[in-house]
Amino acid sequence: MIENLKKRFPVFEKNKNLVFFDTAASALKVDSMIKAVNECYSYEYSNIHRGIYELSSKLTKRYEDSRLSISKFINSPSSENIIFTKSATEGINLVSYCLSDNYFHDGDEVLLTTLEHHSNLVPWHLVSKKIKIITAKLKSTGELDYADLLDKINSKTKLIAITHMSNVTGSITNFDEIKIKAKKFNVPILIDGCQYVPHKKLDIKELDPDFYVFSAHKLYGPSGLGILYMKSKWIDRLGPYQGGGSMIKNVNTDSSTYMNGFQKFEAGTPPIAEVIGLSASLNFINEVGIDKIFEYENKLTRYAYNQMKKNNDIKIYGDFSNQTSIISFNIYGIHFNDLAMLLDKKNIAIRTGHHCAQPFMKNFKISGNARMSVGIYNTTSDIDYLINSIEEAKTILQS
Repeated sequence: MIENLKKRFPVFEKNKNLVFFDTAASALKVDSMIKAVNECYSYEYSNIHRGIYELSSKLTKRYEDSRLSISKFINSPSSENIIFTKSATEGINLVSYCLSDNYFHDGDEVLLTTLEHHSNLVPWHLVSKKIKIITAKLKSTGELDYADLLDKINSKTKLIAITHMSNVTGSITNFDEIKIKAKKFNVPILIDGCQYVPHKKLDIKELDPDFYVFSAHKLYGPSGLGILYMKSKWIDRLGPYQGGGSMIKNVNTDSSTYMNGFQKFEAGTPPIAEVIGLSASLNFINEVGIDKIFEYENKLTRYAYNQMKKNNDIKIYGDFSNQTSIISFNIYGIHFNDLAMLLDKKNIAIRTGHHCAQPFMKNFKISGNARMSVGIYNTTSDIDYLINSIEEAKTILQS
């Protein structure tokens, strides 16, 4: 039963009464992942790919088997479409840099949205001398305005970069019409899947993006690791993002040639233990079942949403018709940071601020809000405790 999975997360052994509602920022760590990383460093560690001795060759195989398990988890065509980065942020920066170097021409348009995390905005700002940034609007509910987005796709559009699930509202993007219009104008699509992948089944073959990024630390896995899926045609076309060891064929003092395939994007010593750890956390998710996780977390979020909607003092950003796992809100007359500090005294962890989504906040003329986000370790009793604690905080702060 999913309700019993809290015991798999060691943090609760030391802090039994912790109510953790900040999974959207980073998930708590599952025991099997921690064990895998610890054993890697303790008993299995060496550098990989170039060592001919047994310790290195065994860990090299385990590392590449982990790449395969990640590929299977998202149903990508091949493990050779999986590129390891230090974060999803670096994955987007890699794409923006490489496209700027070998695809964009002056005046080309990149279509973004007001819903994006800064990680899918700032990398495009860094190449904005070459491109023109076009932004799709939001509806008054906080949902993406699809009519506006579709209207802005044209022959000048050279890339659409868009979130799969908002880190502010939890809204899930519907790509059906976007893909049709993008295909008409031969526009590649980059998708930020950081919030989506931990909660719902991803089928890359069905979704068919050109680029897709997500991070390990939101999947109950280690920090310091991002995953970039890249279509083979782009792997073949684009040049390296960084130079160094591992990604080279031949080096002279004045020139070098590079490896083919995904290897040319992975310079330097790779995140060995982190990749091993992510594979272990994905095994945990597979054991539980991603569909069961989505169903469970969706019920929790809907329950919290319905409880909050009963309170006229609470302003919720987003419409639950197509969202999950995240609820962002403000309470009239109360600053979100004051609320968070009182909740912290009751051992409840929520996130406050602009959530690296300042354009969203500016759209609603607010400086930030409070955000609760659920994970596999949360329960309905956690929700009840949160709602009751919010009522107590209101009594204190509104008096």
